[in-house]
Amino acid sequence: MKKTRPWLYAVLSILIILVFFVSLAAGSTVLDPGMIFLTGSPDSLILFSIRLPRTAAAALAGLALALSGLLVQSATGNPLASSNIIGINSGAGFAVMLILSLAPSMFGILPLAAFSGALASALLVFLISGCVSSLSSASSLILSGVAVNAFFNALISIVTNLDPDAVSGYSAFSAGGFALVSWSDLVIPSILILLASASSFLMTGAMDALLLGDEIASSLGYRPRKVRIMLMALSCLLAASAVSFCGLLGFVGLVTPHIARFLTGGKSVSLISVCALAGPVLVMLADLLGRTLFAPSELPAGIFMALLGVPFFIILLLRRRR
Repeated sequence: MKKTRPWLYAVLSILIILVFFVSLAAGSTVLDPGMIFLTGSPDSLILFSIRLPRTAAAALAGLALALSGLLVQSATGNPLASSNIIGINSGAGFAVMLILSLAPSMFGILPLAAFSGALASALLVFLISGCVSSLSSASSLILSGVAVNAFFNALISIVTNLDPDAVSGYSAFSAGGFALVSWSDLVIPSILILLASASSFLMTGAMDALLLGDEIASSLGYRPRKVRIMLMALSCLLAASAVSFCGLLGFVGLVTPHIARFLTGGKSVSLISVCALAGPVLVMLADLLGRTLFAPSELPAGIFMALLGVPFFIILLLRRRR
């Protein structure tokens, strides 16, 4: 097992700070440093009302989705698991489609709808898995999630066919991005993300025990069933909170934990620490590239994450086959 070097945390911390400030400075409009603190000036409005909440949202989403992916992989024992696969994203997507179709004028409640849909899909996964095997096996969680994911995707397809006009509003949400994020969108999600992130550090001992198998974990005083429920609950809360303001931003929860394993090995406290630092860097970079490479036009951050995540996913599959 690799030993995590202190310099790794220092490098990642410096990267977060560097990317954060570059994200604030870069964009289609060049800011005048002498005007940004002048109340009411265009530069001040751009910085504090647009770029700062957008960059903060990208960092929060990276933190939440990276940790969510790591926790669900630990709970299921499947290194290819993420919030996309277990139905959380599709549940949020269906709730958004429903609002866009039935009450398009209530556009302002889309974040709340996304959060509610994500939590509903998570509860459905727990319910199905509990009926099948009382959450005693990791495979029941992942298979239940796949079933729930297929169910909500089918519902999305139904709404799409019955109301094609709702698709235009849904496309921006499904791509995943931060173009329309405001400070009000981040108040509740940021509290939930920070609380769930802090709680995940308390689960590191239990996560390490699960890696040894259920029997050994039980002999060490842990209850595998209870540990899986707690890990899945934290994962769902993190993913649902992020989806509420960033949309269906994919591959963060898949890519980041594997980067962390490559850099640190398998010790859970190191994995969580590196995910908490690397996730924000990845998502802030994706958002920065999306709005600077083709300025004044921009591409959602989710597109750049997909460009990184798809080949990464294929490489993982090939390595597992070998």
